[in-house]
Amino acid sequence: MLTSFFSTSKPATTITVLVYMTVGYFLANRSIFSGGFSIENIAQSVGIWILFILTMFILNFISQKNDLTKPSSYRILLFAVFATAIPQALQNSSIIISGVFVMLALRRILSFRSGLHMERKLFDAGFWICFAILTYFWTITFFGILVIGLMFYGGSILRYWFIPLLSIICVGTLTACYILYIGGDQSFILDVIDAISFDFSSYSEISVLLPIAVFITLYLWTVFSYWQELRKATISQRPLYRILLFVSLITFLIILLAPDKSGAEWYFFLIPLAIIMANYLENVKGKWFKEFLLWIVVIVPIARYFL
Repeated sequence: MLTSFFSTSKPATTITVLVYMTVGYFLANRSIFSGGFSIENIAQSVGIWILFILTMFILNFISQKNDLTKPSSYRILLFAVFATAIPQALQNSSIIISGVFVMLALRRILSFRSGLHMERKLFDAGFWICFAILTYFWTITFFGILVIGLMFYGGSILRYWFIPLLSIICVGTLTACYILYIGGDQSFILDVIDAISFDFSSYSEISVLLPIAVFITLYLWTVFSYWQELRKATISQRPLYRILLFVSLITFLIILLAPDKSGAEWYFFLIPLAIIMANYLENVKGKWFKEFLLWIVVIVPIARYFL
C-alpha cells in the first residue's frame, strides 16, 4: 500500500520518488528528443532536471529540520506528484530555477527562529530572493515572507530591517556589472519586470483545469487541519506554521499576477501544499480513507495525459 510504503523515510522511498520525478520531467520535455539530437539542448534539460530534483531535497530538508512534518516520505512524494501534474512548469526553466532560489531563501527565513547569525541569514534570504526575481519577476512577493519572518524573529532590532536592502544593492550591482560586461545597457531592467495579466482563458482547458481544481480542493480540505496542528504546536513552533501559511497565500498572489497563465505559475504553490497535505496525511485517522486519497493524488498526473 502507498500509505505504508511512504509513511517512513528511507532510501527506497527516496529512490522511488526520484524515478517518478525523472520520468515525469522527461515525459514533459520529450520534445527535446523528437527535434533532433543536440548536445546543448540535452545539457540544458539535464541541468534543469537536476535543479528540479534539488528543489525536492531542499523541501525535504526544510520540513525535517524545522519539524513541519513527521519523518515520513509523504512530503517529497506529494511534491513530485503535484509537479508532474503540471508539465507546463517542468517545461519552463525560469520557474524551475526561480523555485530553487525561493527554497533557499525560505530555508534561511525559517532558520531565523534560532536567533543565531541573524545578519547573515537576513542577507542570504534577501540575496536568494533577488536572484529568484531575476528569473521570475513576481517572486518579488516573497520579500513579504522575509518581512513576516523578521516580524516574528527580531523585528524590534532596527538594524535588521536594513540588511535585506544591502542584498538588493549587492545583487543589483553584480547584475549591472554583468550586463555592462556583455555589452548590454540599463534597459535590461525592463526585461526583468513582467507585466500583469488577468487572462485566465487557458484555465478552460481540462488538462490545465483538472490539476488546479485538485490543488485547490486539497488545500481547502487540509489547511483547516493544519491550522488545528498550529494551535496545538509549541509556542516556538507556531511562527513556523504561520510563515508556511503565509507562503501559501503569497503564492496565490503570484498566480494572480503572473503574465502567462499557462498553469506553470502554480509550481510555487506546490511547495507549501506538499507540506500542509503531508501533515494532514500523518495525522488523519482512517487508514482506507488515507490510502484512497493518496491514490487519487497519484493518479492525477496520469489522468491528465488522457484528457
